Amino acid sequence: MADELGDSSYKQVQGLTRGLAVLRALTASANGRAQISDISAATKLHRTTVRRLLETLGVEGFVERSGDDGAFQLTQEIKRLADNFSVFDNVAAAAADVLRDLTAEVTWPCSLATPYEHMMEIRAATHHLSPLSFHRGVIGRRLPMLLTSMGRAYLAFSSNVVRERTLDLIAARYELGEVPLMSLSTFRQILARTQEAGYGSNFGDWTADKKVAAIAVPVRGERNTVVACVNVVAITRATKPQQLAAKYLEPLRAAAKRIEKAL
Repeated sequence: MADELGDSSYKQVQGLTRGLAVLRALTASANGRAQISDISAATKLHRTTVRRLLETLGVEGFVERSGDDGAFQLTQEIKRLADNFSVFDNVAAAAADVLRDLTAEVTWPCSLATPYEHMMEIRAATHHLSPLSFHRGVIGRRLPMLLTSMGRAYLAFSSNVVRERTLDLIAARYELGEVPLMSLSTFRQILARTQEAGYGSNFGDWTADKKVAAIAVPVRGERNTVVACVNVVAITRATKPQQLAAKYLEPLRAAAKRIEKAL
């Protein structure tokens, strides 16, 4: 497509490239601040060009000039941009190629989801690549933790603190009738079985999608924290619960390890 990144039919915007070079130079400087001469040396841009770029970035709120020594420095606006890109975005970006390879191996579609309050939000998926897919447009879909393989895997393998706080949130939603019907005592039994098995599973347990059969494993980030879960999705009438793990658990675990390595 003509508008895809990297398409050679579009010329590089030199002004944007130079502006980014200035931001990188400021980021690399001590305390995120530097004189025009220092930025010019770091970017190999003329001082006048650097000055124009800094003034433009200042108007946009990304840099400001110190009244003490005239040095330019980054503002909180840069941090706001960075804050919007979380570990969940990183893991979703890292998963794309891995999930594609996994689906090529197992044929069934695969997904990666990250926690969103009391639910799991699908951030990457291969339903559009699998000939066996029965879903489309799943990106952004939110799944109940109690009844789905990824939700169960997330809570089963998260820390005790994360698990209990999330269960408290689910309990509050449960009392308001905002989550699918299942007692937390029953769910704790499912979590115990999930921990023993080493993976989450769902075989027609979710009323909203009873034909789904799936298994899921966690993806861990820094300090062994569970940041996402990946699954393989099949159809209940095409498989049996014990067949899912026997056929797909090892490829699924290998995919999770690849994503962790990419992080």
